[in-house]
Amino acid sequence: MENHPVGYKALVNGRFTGVLRWPQFEQLWRALGEGAAGWYVYEPEKAGPPETPLSASQMKEFLSTTEIYLRDGCTDTRCGAVYTDSLDQPQFIKIYNPRLMGGCGMGKAPLPQWLLSRVVPVSLIED
Repeated sequence: MENHPVGYKALVNGRFTGVLRWPQFEQLWRALGEGAAGWYVYEPEKAGPPETPLSASQMKEFLSTTEIYLRDGCTDTRCGAVYTDSLDQPQFIKIYNPRLMGGCGMGKAPLPQWLLSRVVPVSLIED
């Protein structure tokens, strides 16, 4: 994968669709599983940006464990913690921690728990 001409940070702040219902989530997860190789998974609060994308098997494992985590933290009918640039052909996805959502706006907006992209990530943490 290569750097995006617009820039990773611009993509993070771009236009996204909320994945509000579980059927939408399942549609997105299927699309991700079908094109599993080549995704960068960045957890900005815990580590620097990854230098290499996940393999297909690593991505499928990430999808499986993340789905369990999200289903445990979200309500029965609503997902609401996932945002994507496209449900059918995703290239960039933000996943927030459902346990930290819904609080009052104290300070700046929280970073996503995970950022999934086909674009090489850059650090979002200011020094």
